[in-house]
Amino acid sequence: MQRLLPILWLFSLLLLEDFDAAKAQARFGAEFIDVHVHLIGGRNNNEDYEGATNKAIGHMDRLGIRKAIILPPPQVTSQDWYDYPAFVDALSEYPDRFSFLGGGGELNTTLHEFSDMSSVTEDVKRTFANQAEQIIRDGAIGFGEIASLHISAAPGHPYEFVPADHPLLQVLADVAAKYNVPIDLHMDAADGEVPIPPRFANEDNPPILPSTIGPLRQLLKHNPDAKIVWAHGGSDPIGSMSPAIIGKLMDEYLNLYVSLRVVGGRAPVFNKLLAFGDIIPEWIDLLNRHSDRFVIGSDSFFVSPSLEGSGPGIRFAQHNIPKLRATKHFLSLLPPSVARKIAIDNAVRIYGLE
Repeated sequence: MQRLLPILWLFSLLLLEDFDAAKAQARFGAEFIDVHVHLIGGRNNNEDYEGATNKAIGHMDRLGIRKAIILPPPQVTSQDWYDYPAFVDALSEYPDRFSFLGGGGELNTTLHEFSDMSSVTEDVKRTFANQAEQIIRDGAIGFGEIASLHISAAPGHPYEFVPADHPLLQVLADVAAKYNVPIDLHMDAADGEVPIPPRFANEDNPPILPSTIGPLRQLLKHNPDAKIVWAHGGSDPIGSMSPAIIGKLMDEYLNLYVSLRVVGGRAPVFNKLLAFGDIIPEWIDLLNRHSDRFVIGSDSFFVSPSLEGSGPGIRFAQHNIPKLRATKHFLSLLPPSVARKIAIDNAVRIYGLE
């Protein structure tokens, strides 16, 4: 009996730890902050961002999204582009549930209009900086979605490229550092020049994609006080946004953060977070090692019920529920202290949320 007492004590301790972990998970596991959400309200005198906002609120309430950060997609001049003024009034109906980023229309179109770096004069830089500062004065809590490499995934979904160390992105980094706000950066990862994956070969993409990791290093180095949130970790369309590369960059640059887009098992992407219902071991190691540097950014598209058609946003919206359910499952698998950081605490700190 005496020999059994230590074993029984250890068994009881393990049960207590499991119970405490379950209680901790129950306290916050049902909620998270989503830092990367789009509203699709239509254009050409058919705008209904109120309907898109209400659609988002319904999903948020059902799926435990405490707060969402809304940002315009990265657009180019050939599109009928829009930015935060289109939806900010609709968001004001729910001040505790939404914040917003700006620049995916106005700044991103300018950035790609001056993709030739030799065309960027001092006047262009000053104008760009003034536009960025106005966005912050208008209430944005950061900049985004800003594109470095953005491959075309569907008709109407543009191919875009400027290197991450482009002069205007360096200007934006300086403004972001000045106001202590983040930049949401869409940069499909290419470690060296790589061929376009076959599933994207029939879109508007070039056959060979430019290298992006080196220029990202230069951007991070340019202003260490600028918070760069690299979007879409865990759903890599090319194959280079691996836990190993992210971890190496995070080891070297303290101003790099990553938002995680958790996808289900059938999604045709590389470097997924989940496989057969569990988190990939390489991701577990990285998330534990840099638990202060990750947030949830589902890249959900909430579409106004009044909007008809088959544009990219409407097609992407079909993946909202699977992604958000996968996100909930992913968070439930993490150690409670890590889950709490990734689900809520890091977003509050990085984005300056209340």
